[in-house]
Amino acid sequence: MRLPASFRRNLRLLRIVHILATHGMAAIAVRLRLFLPYVWIMQWFREEPLPTEAGAQIREALEKLGPTFIKLGQMLSTRVDLLPLDVAIELKKLQDEVPPEPFSSVKQVVERSFKKPLLGDDGLFHSFDERPIAAASIAQVHFAELHDGSRVAVKVRRPRIARTIEADLAILKLLASLFDRYFPEYRRLKAPEVIEEFAVTIRGELNLRAEAAHASRFAENFADLPGVRVPAVRWDYTHTEVLTTERISGIPIDEKEKLREAGHDCLRLCERAAALFFHMVFVDGYFHADMHPGNIFVADNGDIVLVDFGIVGRLDMRSRRYLADMLLAFLKEDYRRAAEVHVEAGYVPASTDISAFEDALREIAVPIFNRPLGDISIAELLLAMFAVTERFKMETRPELLLLQKTMVVMEGVARELADQANIWLLARPLVTEWMTRHMGPVGRAEALAGEVRLQLGQWLNLPERLESQLAAARQLRVGDVHEVSRLPHVTGALLAGAGGALFAWYAAGDADHWVLVAGGLSLAFGLLLALSRA
Repeated sequence: MRLPASFRRNLRLLRIVHILATHGMAAIAVRLRLFLPYVWIMQWFREEPLPTEAGAQIREALEKLGPTFIKLGQMLSTRVDLLPLDVAIELKKLQDEVPPEPFSSVKQVVERSFKKPLLGDDGLFHSFDERPIAAASIAQVHFAELHDGSRVAVKVRRPRIARTIEADLAILKLLASLFDRYFPEYRRLKAPEVIEEFAVTIRGELNLRAEAAHASRFAENFADLPGVRVPAVRWDYTHTEVLTTERISGIPIDEKEKLREAGHDCLRLCERAAALFFHMVFVDGYFHADMHPGNIFVADNGDIVLVDFGIVGRLDMRSRRYLADMLLAFLKEDYRRAAEVHVEAGYVPASTDISAFEDALREIAVPIFNRPLGDISIAELLLAMFAVTERFKMETRPELLLLQKTMVVMEGVARELADQANIWLLARPLVTEWMTRHMGPVGRAEALAGEVRLQLGQWLNLPERLESQLAAARQLRVGDVHEVSRLPHVTGALLAGAGGALFAWYAAGDADHWVLVAGGLSLAFGLLLALSRA
């Protein structure tokens, strides 16, 4: 008999309170007003010694609470704008490893998804290994062979995992709202918003067809990048709960000794990894955001092969330009310019004291750039920058948090493969070429032209937007029996649009001041006419 949902939720909440009370966080449970008598009793009878570090206590608690909370901890490990640095570093140790599901459950998921038997003449696969090669909290991977002889890897979502995660998300949202209510001094952490962001991420990981789309896009992006590839997706054998790709063989990129024994040039692999990272971030603006060493393999021919595309990060061209401008300013030790770029990008409020912000950036950057070239870490620089968010009300940028997480892995991989290797030095020719192309006169002219096109398009669409607003306003009027002429409104909207176009022309730098005056008059008269009553 299945228990009522509310009863199951309360049991799960009691389990969470028990973990908090037995891991040095009873005060949190007390302030959240959760099962107070139970918390007090557990405090009296607790005998297990606790880790002395707060980060270790939190990590152990999350590990005992299960997959959803482990993934939450992994996400929070990148949020040094929310957590103390030592706690964030401790949360990076969280491992997403759980016992595999029995083969009978895997078979049931696959057959339910495709409405076919798993094996046999009419089945999906010619053979299917019962033992998984990898098992994580959301899915596990099995090797199989298709009827045409193709060897594939099949990623199968755990049964009932979607229901479990949704139940945990509902509890996390409740806890976040209670935290926001009873910890008013920490409202700046925006706990409900953090949980909403986490919910979007983990729900995306549940959809294996979306992961297949990510893999397909990476394959297209890397088509002209030598030495890097992505396993091909077998779409006929892919579903929301099942992802089938070509089977790859290789050595995990962090196993240096095995790579050397196989005859691979580790320095060459570093260069290839640097080119891969640069290409994803700056050329494509679309990067793998879960690049731990277990997702990066080296094939027999030396190609770098990426797997597991559940989480991706995106950077539009404007963000890439700002990021490049900021990195260039840091590398030149021009901290004034670095501070200005943050304001121009909107990362900090326009009212920020530039001089004070410059000093803060200098404080975190100088110790990093005073190291030998091989020890300079841009990832560490970004991490330290996130830590100053409270002082300067720096806006949290999820894409930059994902980027910093990817940087940490890539810098670590480079140092593991070759002592003193630095991906930024290895990628310097690529970065220089990209900056020359996109940050030089031609690139800045293209950026201006793109901004002008955007503004012009918005102004040209103004008449339609105004007309729709006016139509909606007319529908709300009560008692109007006569039809109002649209001509003044439409004419005014057109004049306003023309004024906007003149402004855009002037902003492009190709027009005289009379164009600015004419644009202002046209815009003002047009708005008055469009908004006037008939």
